[in-house]
Amino acid sequence: MKITFGAVLLVIVVLAILFFFLRTKTGKRLKLRASGTAAEVISKDASTPEGAKAYYNVAIEKKEEDLAKANVIYTQMLGKISNYEDQIRGYKKDLMKTEININSCVEKNDDEGAKVYLKEQQDLEEKVAIIKDALTGLKENAKLQEETVKGIRTQLSDLKAEKDNAVLTLETVQVTKSLQATTGVSYAEEDKMLEKVRDGVKKQKEAADGTKIAYENSASVQKQRLDQKMKDEEIEKKLAELKARKK
Repeated sequence: MKITFGAVLLVIVVLAILFFFLRTKTGKRLKLRASGTAAEVISKDASTPEGAKAYYNVAIEKKEEDLAKANVIYTQMLGKISNYEDQIRGYKKDLMKTEININSCVEKNDDEGAKVYLKEQQDLEEKVAIIKDALTGLKENAKLQEETVKGIRTQLSDLKAEKDNAVLTLETVQVTKSLQATTGVSYAEEDKMLEKVRDGVKKQKEAADGTKIAYENSASVQKQRLDQKMKDEEIEKKLAELKARKK
């Protein structure tokens, strides 16, 4: 099989990229940066109801798989225990028959026959002892496995409840944020327009005030005021003379 130049080049490029990210300082920094960015994205995603729900579903699915596996082992243990107990009952029946045959041979003075049944009895008793010993250990393990199954089932139930509460909390927080009071809402474009109007009113008022001050300070106005003051004094003087004549 011939290796093409393109394949060799591709291998070299891949190795160069791996070397860059795994060996060089810049590559390690970029790798760390990418890892940090991914962690940040995951953190932000987990803070949303949808993201939290997705992460909890993954954890729940894994816990359900653990429960299923543990339950299969527990069921197999129970089945084996039942099988061993059936075997013991069968061997005990065989032992009863063997006991009858031994007694019969003894009554007939059939020593050879009695020895055969005694050997059979010995084999059956050994089998019963072996199975009983295995059954004792199996029952202990089955009890432990039952506790494991119950523990995982409880963890699964707690995880589902935690998921519901967490998602509900994030949903209520999201609703609260989106439905805050609008007293502080600002409309930038409208505010700019109003600011221009206010600035225009201010300038017009300042111009009017300036005109008023300039008018009041003008020489003609001052002369008019002085003439009016003299006229007012003349009127007051004449009024005083009229009152004096009446006395």
